[in-house]
Amino acid sequence: MHRLVVFAVFLLLPASCLLLPAITSAQGVISGTVQEAGSGEAVIGANVILVGTGKGAATNRYGYFAIAGLDPGDYSLRISAVGYQTDTRSLSIKNSDEIRLLVELKPSVIELGEVSIEADRQDESRRISSVDLPIEQILRLPSLGGEVDLFRALQLLPGVQEASELSTGLYIRGGSPDQNLVLLDRMVLYNPSHLGGFLSTFNADAINNVTLIKGAMPAEYGGRLSSVIDVTMREGAQDRLRGAGGISMIDSRLTIDGPINEDITFMLSGRRVYLDWLVELMSDEALPYYFYDLVAKSNIRLGDNDRLFFSGFFGRDVIGDPEGGGSDDFDISWGNTAGNLRWTHIFGSKLFTNVSAVVSDYRFGSELVEWDNTRFKTVSGILDYSLRGEAEYFHSAEHNFKGGVELTLHTFTSEASSDQNEFYEFDPHLPTHRGTEVSLFLQDEWKVNERLTAQLGGRAFYFDRGPYFRLEPRLAAFYTLDNEVTLKAAFIGANQFLHLVSRNDLALPTDMWFPSTGTLSPSYSLQYVLGASRDFEDGMYNVSVEGYYKTMNNLLEFRDNAYFSIFAPLENELTRGDGKGYGIELFVQKRKGSFTGWLGYTLAWTDRTFPELNNGNTFPPRYDRRHDVSIVLNYRLGKRWEFTAVWVYGTGQAFTFPVAQYQLDVNDPVKLLYSDRNGYRLPSYHRLDLNFSYAFKWFGWDWKASFNLYNTYNRMNPFSRYLDYDWESDAWQLKQLTLFPLLPTVGLSFEF
Repeated sequence: MHRLVVFAVFLLLPASCLLLPAITSAQGVISGTVQEAGSGEAVIGANVILVGTGKGAATNRYGYFAIAGLDPGDYSLRISAVGYQTDTRSLSIKNSDEIRLLVELKPSVIELGEVSIEADRQDESRRISSVDLPIEQILRLPSLGGEVDLFRALQLLPGVQEASELSTGLYIRGGSPDQNLVLLDRMVLYNPSHLGGFLSTFNADAINNVTLIKGAMPAEYGGRLSSVIDVTMREGAQDRLRGAGGISMIDSRLTIDGPINEDITFMLSGRRVYLDWLVELMSDEALPYYFYDLVAKSNIRLGDNDRLFFSGFFGRDVIGDPEGGGSDDFDISWGNTAGNLRWTHIFGSKLFTNVSAVVSDYRFGSELVEWDNTRFKTVSGILDYSLRGEAEYFHSAEHNFKGGVELTLHTFTSEASSDQNEFYEFDPHLPTHRGTEVSLFLQDEWKVNERLTAQLGGRAFYFDRGPYFRLEPRLAAFYTLDNEVTLKAAFIGANQFLHLVSRNDLALPTDMWFPSTGTLSPSYSLQYVLGASRDFEDGMYNVSVEGYYKTMNNLLEFRDNAYFSIFAPLENELTRGDGKGYGIELFVQKRKGSFTGWLGYTLAWTDRTFPELNNGNTFPPRYDRRHDVSIVLNYRLGKRWEFTAVWVYGTGQAFTFPVAQYQLDVNDPVKLLYSDRNGYRLPSYHRLDLNFSYAFKWFGWDWKASFNLYNTYNRMNPFSRYLDYDWESDAWQLKQLTLFPLLPTVGLSFEF
């Protein structure tokens, strides 16, 4: 207990320092909220600049901004954001003036096919390893049946790779999917993917903003080694009832939002995939699969300075018959349930606070059956209760402070067995581990001068299942050489107390989350980033290059001869190792005009070294990909027609393959001798996807019909290669499994 008391004091002392600068400044302040005209949706990441002064700010996730430390005088304020018309207004500051604004930005009007996805220089110059994807841009990408997948869109960015055509898991800069912190309205989601890899957990109609941070995470994010995917949901329109939805060959969706009264808005969105119904129509023997998800959000205005938000998510995937009443070969189900109650309060104009209470519940279970005998069963779950407090203090135009404290109570369930006689002992609701996590973060965004900006911060972690106390540095710097070129550098440390481990000998989802213990130390990563970016032709084109080097320690894998029993500690079947990843990323964008798009290229290496695996020799993980290319082209023809093409190329995945056969005795069966771990590679992967869409009005609603071609030139990309013994020729034959040939789909979406 005394450790927690000491740590609490450690948290409170630096947090109190955020309030001290409030006494020192008596200059003017311009603050306010930026929202979309009509709907009242917060505009996240809008750039607010005092023209000609070099001073400015960006709106936070609630649309709030503040520019402090202003001398008396007349100013021109410019507010701009992707997809909106720029707003410019004149202001006059007197001594100690505090001007509060409500800025309503009008959506950009598209004329003669003109499209603009530009970002203001003020925002771009202070970003490293980070990308904001506007929803409007994501909606233009090719998709199956018009159902846009957020994770598929992220996979088109440099440094981000897909595991396979069956997975939406993101492998970012050499890290595995469990090393990504996925947040939906600040709710942690542990498995945000669906089987088949075509659809992610997030319904794009319900999303306001998506931010991907590929490694150089600011101090406010923690608990993962590799990246952050921060998704913010829409709050609901203030002016009228609105809706959006669609129907395709595989799913249907509907989103409704609007005002309850002048101070309360809501958003409700649901989706259901009906592959199980289609399977039943086509075959009685095929394995049914379906999923559904539901998200909800409410925004309650309590006054000029206070707002209350509620966000909720519920989703579930089911394969086979989870009730055990069928004859399927296996039953698998998983899902997330989460809720977040947040209160935001503005003290004066320079201190913005946010307090959240979050519940997140993830459940996963799999059961493999062969000839009516269960062969393997897993039960895994995480139940979190979190309390989080954050403060953002806009001290002056030179300093913007952020700080926060978070307390999380974890309850873990992780069981696995290969013995059918043990299965009656399984209790999926019986916790096997509990843990308490406390964290603090502090950060100062310091504008040193007109050319140099620095982000100085860090995090402190305490996890009681060791116990472990860790400090994480978070440092970044941005230096502008001229009006067009910015140099960037960052150094971060990160810890991860949760581990996702998988059985490599089963081709089923058998992943289990497992916490650090007294004998299993947390994973730790150090990452170094150097980069540069430049605009051309008044921001029409942008080119950025980043190089990174990342080390990872205390990674976990199952042993090759792991034995699974509920009576044996699971941690005894795990082995520890290290890894590293390094590479160069090139990103070229065209951001204005009727023709837009980007080119992303990654040259990367990643490897793992486990003393008890592969004879202690270093080996590449399956997702090690030397070359990765993505080309996205979008052409808008008038106000109705739009064409999008996406071409991807990647080095083939690494895999383990037999290299010889042998017999110890003439009467013994023939056995295969395998290569080193992941010692071979599949052929290169490449694919072209096309999307044609037509917008029209019908019964007063806005409609869009889309025709999509997946794998347009029918490339037989290998999902796997294996040996099959042919008894007629008495020889082994090399065979290849290809999942998806050319797939044409159609979809219809609407808005009202």
